[in-house]
Amino acid sequence: MTAITQAKPDDAEDIKAFYRQCGYGGGLSEKDLILIARSEAKIIGAVRLCLETDFFVLRGMQVLAPFQRQGIGKQLLQSCTEHLVDRVCYCIPWQHLRSFYQLAGFQEVSPSKVPVLLRERFNNYISRGMSVMLMCRLPAS
Repeated sequence: MTAITQAKPDDAEDIKAFYRQCGYGGGLSEKDLILIARSEAKIIGAVRLCLETDFFVLRGMQVLAPFQRQGIGKQLLQSCTEHLVDRVCYCIPWQHLRSFYQLAGFQEVSPSKVPVLLRERFNNYISRGMSVMLMCRLPAS
């Protein structure tokens, strides 16, 4: 059984090790809200909600390969939405994951409609040949 929980400060080293195992190079910040999926006490999935001035950025959504396509990513994403009810959130996912993020209310958005920080990150990814897109989830009305 998979349990989704909010990470605690003492989980940081295990999360870093998990991300290394996934080949994800993003770092952690103390102000990140990190949700983790565990199976038998082992981290098998994680996602970060990075707080900027007045919005969140969803980053580092990873699930270990043997556990993919089992709904764990959807569980992590659903847990994220519970923290985003009244907040704007952006993400820069792979293009092939458009419908996955749309399930949580994210919609594709033009680079001209996002904060400079995200536009620069997006342009950097595109310049490196990454097939990504910009998405935004608005607060629930």
